[in-house]
Amino acid sequence: MKVHDVFFWCACFFLIGVLVASIASGFERQYLIFGLVVLLIGVFIFFVQNFNHGMLSRGIAALSLVMFIGGAYYFAHDFYQKDEVLKFGEKINFTGVIRDVKFGLENQKIRIGEIQITAQRYPEFEYGDKVSVDGIIKEIPEEWQGYFSKEDIFGLMGFPKMELISQNNGSAIKAGLLKINLAIQDSFKKVLPLEKATFLSGLTLGETGEFSEEFEEKLRLTGTTHLVALSGYNIAVIATVVLLALNRWFSRWTSSLFAIIVIISFVVMTGAEASVVRAALMAMVLTIAEYSSRQYYFRNAIVFVALLMVLANPKVLVFDVGFQLSFLATLGIVYLRPVLKNKLGFNDEPGFLSWKDNLLTTSSAQIVVLPILIFSFGQFSPFSLLTNVLILEFIPVTMAIGFFIAIAGIFFSSLAFILSLAIQPLLFYIFGVINIFSFIQSKIF
Repeated sequence: MKVHDVFFWCACFFLIGVLVASIASGFERQYLIFGLVVLLIGVFIFFVQNFNHGMLSRGIAALSLVMFIGGAYYFAHDFYQKDEVLKFGEKINFTGVIRDVKFGLENQKIRIGEIQITAQRYPEFEYGDKVSVDGIIKEIPEEWQGYFSKEDIFGLMGFPKMELISQNNGSAIKAGLLKINLAIQDSFKKVLPLEKATFLSGLTLGETGEFSEEFEEKLRLTGTTHLVALSGYNIAVIATVVLLALNRWFSRWTSSLFAIIVIISFVVMTGAEASVVRAALMAMVLTIAEYSSRQYYFRNAIVFVALLMVLANPKVLVFDVGFQLSFLATLGIVYLRPVLKNKLGFNDEPGFLSWKDNLLTTSSAQIVVLPILIFSFGQFSPFSLLTNVLILEFIPVTMAIGFFIAIAGIFFSSLAFILSLAIQPLLFYIFGVINIFSFIQSKIF
């Protein structure tokens, strides 16, 4: 067996071990007994079988050991994850540095240590602010503990008294990137109506905190929520712009290295969501493979990326729906799309407004992620295919203009306004399609 095949199967069984451990979380004793039995059987097979006639058995034994290691890694991470003891139900006062802030229409979600605080929308706090907090920490409901533990959050506070003590206590680089993020959102708001500006922020930066409940419901009804989830296209646009700008002046290796740095900065700036981390890692793996003259195997690349993300945080495998949807949609597009194309008898012509390409891409992704959508959200939109076919062809150019508005808005406000005139018809069309089909969906179902 070749080295890349050995890596593939070992990585898969490690991930299976993490998956089983995640599901068994809360039943550690039963899982430990099961794991020990698997380990003992594997060791027995490995040492008892004759080497010349038992290669398959030895392989099974080795993979059993890898699976056990994956489960052990999950429980070790879970054991050492929580590093402070929280007092629930008591009014306390503490000081801390803000690690993250998410702004909504009516409030802001603030992360301090292992606590998530829901605070009033104003005054606004920023990453790196040191604050004094007076309030009561509440325990996370059991059904949400897995999701919050994935984010290293183990307590919640609602609207405590908060006072600013000092600023600029965090990473200067991260603080600068987050300020760029806010500046881009402000540049959209200066040249576009609020609803369209927030949609463009979601399209380019994945920022959905200021979406109204009504608009979020429309996206859900039409199966277009994925439009405002950062994906490989965002990474592709950024990498293409950087490479086109630098290839003329620098070597391809230097340009690619700088593109990787820009991609990493973009990931940090947008909050490192699972989908954009996956896309960024895939892009970097592809770049490294190209310049190291190594053959690129998609299955190994995507498993390697999944392995890296799970090693960094094993809880994303089960408790991060975005992680699951991102990987499954990618697998569907790569492996199911050619099958559907062949079954439907489509030729290589994209069709009017690329309807064939959009239909194949949307269908292949939706079929694979359908079980996750039904299990996690309890609903699937029958109009999602048609809505996406009508919209997807216009999304790339809308995103590209959005990125140019973002850059122009920081340096040349008049140019940003001119570009906003070009994007208005596109946004009008996209909103029109979403509004029409969400209305039909709500009336029929």
